[in-house]
Amino acid sequence: MGPTLLGWEQGKLMTAETSPIGMATHNEDTPGYGGMRIIALLSVSALAAMLQLAILPSLTQLSEHFSSKASGAFDGPAIAQIVTTISALTLVLGAPVAGWLAQRIGKRPVFLGSAVSYAAFGVAGAFAPDLWTLFALRMLLGLSSAGLATMGMSLVGDYYTREKRDRVIGWFGVAGTGAALVTLVVAGQLAQLSWRAPFALYLIGLLVFVIALSSIKEPVRNARPTAISNQASIRAAAVPLALMLILGVGSYMVTVQGPFLLVYRGIADPGAAAAIAISATASGVVGAYFFGRLRSRFSFKWLLALIWLGIGIGTVGIGFSSAIGAFIGFAAISGFASSLTGPLMQSTILNVVPPAAAGRAIGLSVSCIFLAQFIHPFAIAPLRAAVGIQGTFLWVGAIFILAGFATLFWRRAALEPSL
Repeated sequence: MGPTLLGWEQGKLMTAETSPIGMATHNEDTPGYGGMRIIALLSVSALAAMLQLAILPSLTQLSEHFSSKASGAFDGPAIAQIVTTISALTLVLGAPVAGWLAQRIGKRPVFLGSAVSYAAFGVAGAFAPDLWTLFALRMLLGLSSAGLATMGMSLVGDYYTREKRDRVIGWFGVAGTGAALVTLVVAGQLAQLSWRAPFALYLIGLLVFVIALSSIKEPVRNARPTAISNQASIRAAAVPLALMLILGVGSYMVTVQGPFLLVYRGIADPGAAAAIAISATASGVVGAYFFGRLRSRFSFKWLLALIWLGIGIGTVGIGFSSAIGAFIGFAAISGFASSLTGPLMQSTILNVVPPAAAGRAIGLSVSCIFLAQFIHPFAIAPLRAAVGIQGTFLWVGAIFILAGFATLFWRRAALEPSL
């Protein structure tokens, strides 16, 4: 196999460790996970969760404060939407840039710099003198979060191998969800003091910097990357990246479209929508936690089929449901399957690309996660207009179920990499 054909060919997937063009080597895997090191890496998920949630409880107060200074250019709801989405947008755009930068100056400098800038730009929002300054700071905060998210997952690929790496990737989802719940509670208490108070939570970035300063080391490289190797790396990651985006769009059916289906069914209680979201989230934590064990027992093809079928069955089930208990049960099925998407695809990416190019590939995967959230409403809108909200659940679910069975019976070896 020539160097430009690295990746998904003839069912034999060359990993970064065995690739003849690997430009960097994984650090020697050590016993355990490294106490402070694993804390620093998992903190990345916590900081990503805080990106929007830290100011969510004070968003109304914040909007009222700045709308009074905006000379009618923006009303309160518009300010709230821009403040919450603009940082996620720059995260999508910044993740590949972070990977590119790491390939030139190193992963450790990008990680440390992102942690400091995350704290600085985050807390500075509390002192923004005007709306445009606040928007700019939120954009810079998104870029900082992109650097952390990209480097955190990329470094996991450098520090850990095989089963241990898959287990850590699963823990990322658990850490992110747990941090989200804690952030909402703490931010809610701080918001009672002032709309500025929750911005103090972003200072946790400094704590992550201190921990990472001594525990995060630059991965060892054995040669400089070449243009050919970089091209091959992106090609090798194309399949999991595409799957991550498509599956991500489908996974938002429960949380984004679910409340509208509840209203269609005559269930207008806000608590019902919250119960469905909690069910999907809780089952997602379970799925993420057990991903490492599942990955060690089942092949890529079987786990991919499980994800397609789980999301599909959950979505179709919700489409047919009329009782809140059924909604909650099928949401749990979909949430469990959805939680495996990111870990499976990112684990695969770390296997198919040379370690020197892992930062760029993981940056693209981070972009896909957040890009799916943006694409979902636009992708679903035409179908919803044609067949209605219930029909949308049935059609999307049916398509995913068919894709699941197709994956199981697909004979092309490219769907069964030998990791």
